[in-house]
Amino acid sequence: MTHHFYQTCAYFTAARYMRTVEGLATQTFQPTGMKPAYSYIMLALEDRHPQTVTNLATTLGYDRSSIYRMVQRLEQRDLVRLYPVGKSATVDLLPNSAAFLKTANQCLSAWGQLTDAKLGPDKAAMTRLLTTNNAKLRS
Repeated sequence: MTHHFYQTCAYFTAARYMRTVEGLATQTFQPTGMKPAYSYIMLALEDRHPQTVTNLATTLGYDRSSIYRMVQRLEQRDLVRLYPVGKSATVDLLPNSAAFLKTANQCLSAWGQLTDAKLGPDKAAMTRLLTTNNAKLRS
């Protein structure tokens, strides 16, 4: 029996793509000194702060426990402050976040240029399809 999942299975092709993307993103965001996911959180907070851990998790597509753990690490670096309130927690940026955010925004710009160059006109259509299909799978 010959399997065709190398090109036809949504799971395996997406997982292979994500491994490639993760490697390139790790290189691109290396100047921050942290994995790209931390920049993702910080940039979301730059857009709107404060935010709850739950809201960040929903917006970014992570488990709440993962966001909480990453926010704790950001707090250890004095970039954010975590304010627990009962079973909820709010996250806000600290003044020390400015330098990190400057670097993260430069990395994000470099990431955009890299993916524009490598993916060309397919990037916009692919991103739209990924966003639409993610919403379909989550519903």
